[in-house]
Amino acid sequence: MMRQPGSQQGPAAVTLGTVLDSQGFDRLESAWIALQAASPDSSVFLGWDWQRLWWKHYGEGRQLYIIVARQAQRVVGILPLYIETHRKAGGLFKARKLRQIGVGGDTAPDDLGALLLPALQQEVCAAMAHHVAYELRQWDMLDWTDLPASSPLTALLPDVLRAAGFRVQCSVEEPITYGPLPGDWEAYRKGLSRNRRETLARKRRRFEALPGARVRMVESAEQLAPAFERLVALHQLRWSGRTERPAFSTPQYRGFHRELMQALLPQGQLRLLALEIEGQAIAMIYAMQYKRRFCFFQSGFDPAHAHHSPGDVLMGYAVEFAIAGGCEIFDMLKGDHEYKRHFFQQARRNVGIRAFRRGSVDLAYRAHALTQALSGRRVAGSDEAPDQPPATQA
Repeated sequence: MMRQPGSQQGPAAVTLGTVLDSQGFDRLESAWIALQAASPDSSVFLGWDWQRLWWKHYGEGRQLYIIVARQAQRVVGILPLYIETHRKAGGLFKARKLRQIGVGGDTAPDDLGALLLPALQQEVCAAMAHHVAYELRQWDMLDWTDLPASSPLTALLPDVLRAAGFRVQCSVEEPITYGPLPGDWEAYRKGLSRNRRETLARKRRRFEALPGARVRMVESAEQLAPAFERLVALHQLRWSGRTERPAFSTPQYRGFHRELMQALLPQGQLRLLALEIEGQAIAMIYAMQYKRRFCFFQSGFDPAHAHHSPGDVLMGYAVEFAIAGGCEIFDMLKGDHEYKRHFFQQARRNVGIRAFRRGSVDLAYRAHALTQALSGRRVAGSDEAPDQPPATQA
């Protein structure tokens, strides 16, 4: 269903509408794909496949709210959101929370925000921020994460919300390790420290001397189903006893990523790599290639083969594959793990924005924050959840 809530007029004649159901979501497909191709700030997490499949698997019990900007019927901006109700203080009160599609389930995105046509991004972001602050009345708390610091929406929204009377909190999120890729593998190797370069070469030689040793990329639909199941098994072997809830633990997580891989494979965006010994995968990496960016998402290996350093060896192959595939950036994504800095050292940080509508919900969150601070526990809002498990990523 599409409705027109108080269209915003400006020099560029931008108007806003909202999509509130799955049928309307589906009708956006062609415009969405065209806009993500034109938007310099788009990411695989804002892509049609990630967003639509996430809603399919995690949208139950949530109210869809996609803000769509148009100029002369052309879609020039999309801000994918939803509203859900959280119970606080043991169910004593409820808070309606405005969140981004992709956040709130047990699979974690990295780079969200809005898809924007570059020539109109300032006008579109101003209209979207005004709509969220002044016209969208259904939320008590706005909780947005993973916003690029460079986005005009990230810069505009806090000021607009404060002007509208909301209490606003902005935060810098955990570092994301990444690195630029040179034109060839040898140039990358030369950029490593001597010790790291020699260690990586020694581990690779040792692996390649094993019977039936090879690295393989999944390239066909026939290979995908067994490869997916092996990835799940290897990830859970890797994290068994290390965490109570490893990735791929819920039907939603497995269903979402199975369908996402099926969608990305024919587009040439899936990168599913396996390190094999005599036909058996002992380590796997699940990644996505998007706009010359190699996005490492998940992995696993069999601890029985830890003496072969399968994680380190396969990551080296992944970097080599990324370079050969024309990627310019290797993005390690969320999760500040030391092993990532063995391969790349640069870091970026996204931004989080929280806003509270003045009233009982805001007062309750303030009281909860004070209680948490006095007890040395986590900050306000960390314990509310709509019966969803915590997000997990490699």
